[in-house]
Amino acid sequence: MEKFGMSFGGTSRKDLLETIEAQKKQLVQYQTRFRDVVQAYKSLLKEKEALESSLQVLTGSSLQVQTGSSLQAQTRSQQADPQDPPDDRSSPHSEASTDPPETARDQAEEDPGGPGGPGGPPRPETGGCEGGEAEDQQAAAPGGSESDRRVAQLKNQLSTLSGAVATVTQEKSRMEAGFQADRRQLRQEVEDLQDRLVAMTTQHEAEIRILQDQLAESRARIITQQHDRELEQRDHVLQLQELTRILQDQDRDHTRPDPRVDQLQRELLDLKNQIQDQVHSETKRVCQAEERARERAQAAELRVAGLEQRLSELSELLGSSEKTKQRDQQVVQRLRDRILQLDTENKMLAMATAGRATSDPDEAQLDVAALKEKMEKVKKLLLAAAQKNPDQAPLILKLAQSEPGQQEANQQELRQLRDEFERYKLRAQVVLKNKNARDGCQARELEEVRDQLAELKEKYINLRIQSDEAEAEQRRRLEDRTQRAAELQQNHRQEAERVAVLHRDELQRLEAELHKQRERTMALLDEKDQELERLRASVPAPEAPRCSAGDEDDEADGTTTESEGDIISRALRRAAHAEPTLLLYAEQLARKEAEAGALRRHKHQLEEDVHRLQAKLIADAERHDEEAAELRSGLDKLIRDQNREGANMEYLKNVVYRFLTLPDAGGRQQTLGAILTILHFSPQERLAVGRLRGATWWSPSNR
Repeated sequence: MEKFGMSFGGTSRKDLLETIEAQKKQLVQYQTRFRDVVQAYKSLLKEKEALESSLQVLTGSSLQVQTGSSLQAQTRSQQADPQDPPDDRSSPHSEASTDPPETARDQAEEDPGGPGGPGGPPRPETGGCEGGEAEDQQAAAPGGSESDRRVAQLKNQLSTLSGAVATVTQEKSRMEAGFQADRRQLRQEVEDLQDRLVAMTTQHEAEIRILQDQLAESRARIITQQHDRELEQRDHVLQLQELTRILQDQDRDHTRPDPRVDQLQRELLDLKNQIQDQVHSETKRVCQAEERARERAQAAELRVAGLEQRLSELSELLGSSEKTKQRDQQVVQRLRDRILQLDTENKMLAMATAGRATSDPDEAQLDVAALKEKMEKVKKLLLAAAQKNPDQAPLILKLAQSEPGQQEANQQELRQLRDEFERYKLRAQVVLKNKNARDGCQARELEEVRDQLAELKEKYINLRIQSDEAEAEQRRRLEDRTQRAAELQQNHRQEAERVAVLHRDELQRLEAELHKQRERTMALLDEKDQELERLRASVPAPEAPRCSAGDEDDEADGTTTESEGDIISRALRRAAHAEPTLLLYAEQLARKEAEAGALRRHKHQLEEDVHRLQAKLIADAERHDEEAAELRSGLDKLIRDQNREGANMEYLKNVVYRFLTLPDAGGRQQTLGAILTILHFSPQERLAVGRLRGATWWSPSNR
C-alpha cells in the first residue's frame, strides 16, 4: 500500500534521485559554460589592454602638437578613459552576480587576473600617468633633444602597437580556432543529436506503439480481470451469504438443543428421579431396617442379658452340680468300696451259710455251742481270707476279733449302709435319668440348631444369589447407560470435530482465496508501477545546449518533449481513472478480511462452546459414576443389612463364644475371619480390625 500511495499520491524516492541527478548534470553543464565564459572574458581583457595601450600611444602622439589646454583636456579625457574598463568589467560582474554564490566563488578563484587583480585595469591607468609625466617632461625639455625623444617615443609607440597588434592577432586567431573547433563540435553534436533524435523518434514511435498495444492489452486484461473480479466478488458474495446462512443455521442448531441431547437429558432426569426415588426408598428401608435393627439390638441385648443371667445361673447351677457330683462321686466310691466289702462278706457269708447248710441244714435248731463253733470256723476262714487278701486283712482281723456286741452294731450299720446305699442308688438313678433327659434335650436342641443353620445357609445362599443377580443387573444397566452416554458423547464429539473441520476448511479456503486475490492485486499494482517506471524512464532528461543550434532543432526537441509529455499525462490520467477501481477493490478486500475475522472469532467462540459442553459432559459423567458408586455401596450395605436381619443370633452367639473361649491365637484368627465374612465387613473395616487386632482385649496377653 506504501507503493500504491507513493505511485498515485506523491513523489517517490526514485523520482527524487532522478531529479537530483538531472540537477547535477545541469550544474556540470553550467560549470563548463562558466569556464568558457571566464576564458573568453580573459581573452577580451587581454585584447582590451592591447587596444588601450595602442590607444594611449595614438593619443600620446596627438598630444605633442596640441596646446596646453588641449593637453589638459587630453589628460582629462585619458583620466576619463581608464574608467571605462571598470564599466566594461562591471558587466561580467553583473552577469556573474546573477549566478549562485558558489559560481561567483568559483569565478573569483579561477580568475585571479580579473578586475580586482594586479594585472587588471590599474596598469593602463598607471601607464597613462607615466605617459602624462613623459609629455610634461618632453614639453619642459629643451628643443635639441626633442627629435631624439620623438624617435624614441615613436619606437616605443611602434613596439607597443606591434605588441598590441600581435596580441589582438593572437587572440583573434585563438578565438577563430576556438570558434572553428566549437563550430565543428557543434556541427558534430548537431549531427549526433539529429541522428539520436531520429533514432529516439523511431524508438519512441516503436515504444509508443508497443505501449499502446500493451495499454490496449492491459486495458483488455484489466477489463477481463474486472469482469473476473466482479464474478469472483459475486461468487464471494454468494459464498458469504451461504456461509452466513450456514452460520445462522448452525447458530440456530446450537441454540436449538439436539433432540438426542434432550432425550439424554430426559433420560438422565428420569434416571436421577429413579435413583432419587430408589435412594429415598432405600433410605426409608434403611431407616426402617435401622429401627428394626435397633429394636432387634435392644431385644438381643435384653436376650443377651437374660442369656447372661441364665448363663450365670447355669454356671452357678453347674458349679453346685459339679460340687454335688464330686461329693456323689466320693460317696459312690466309698459306697462302691463298701459294696465290694459287703459283697465279699456276703460271699463269705454265703459260703459259710452254704457250708453250714450242708452240715446242719437247720440253723434255727442249732444251739449256742454250735453257733460258737461256727463262729470259730468263720474266724478261721476270715484269718485264712486275711492271709489270702493282705489288703483286707485289717478289716477281716477286726471282724474276726469283734465281739458279739459289735456284731449287732455291725449288722445295724450294715442295715444303715444298705438303706443309704438304696437311697444313693435311687438318687443316682434319678440323676442318671435327669442327665439322660438333659442330654436328650441338648441333642434335640443341637439337631434343631443344625436344621436351623442349614435353613439359614440355604436362605443365605439364595439371598446371596439374588443379591449377585441384582448387582449384575444393576451393573449391566449401569454399563449400558454408561456405554450409551459414552457413545452419545463420542458422537457429539465427532459431530463437533466434523463441524470444526468443515469450518476450518472453509476458513482456510477463504483465506487461500484471499491470499490469492491479494497476490493478484499486488502483482497488478507491481505491473502498473513497472509500467509507470518505464514511462518515466523513457522520458529523457531536459538538456540545455551550450549554444543555439538552430530553430529547427529547437522545434524538433519541443515536439518530441510535447509528445512524450502527452504520453505521460495520458498514462497518468488512465492511472488516475483506474485508481478509484483499485481503491474500491482494496476496500472490498478490507471488508472481506473483516468478515473473515468475524467468522474466525465466531469459529473460536463455537470451539469454546464445544469445549465447555465437553467439559460439562465429562463432569456429568464423573458425577454419575460417583453417584453410581455410592448407590452400589448403599446397595451392598443394604444387602448386608438384609442378610444380617436373617442371620441367627444364636449361631452368632455360639461363634462369638467360641472366639472368646479359644485358647490358641490361630483358632481365634480363623474364627475372626469367619466372623468378618459372616457379618460382611467392608475392606476399610477389615483394615481397621487388622490394625487394631494386636491391641484388642481378646489378645492372649490381656486374657
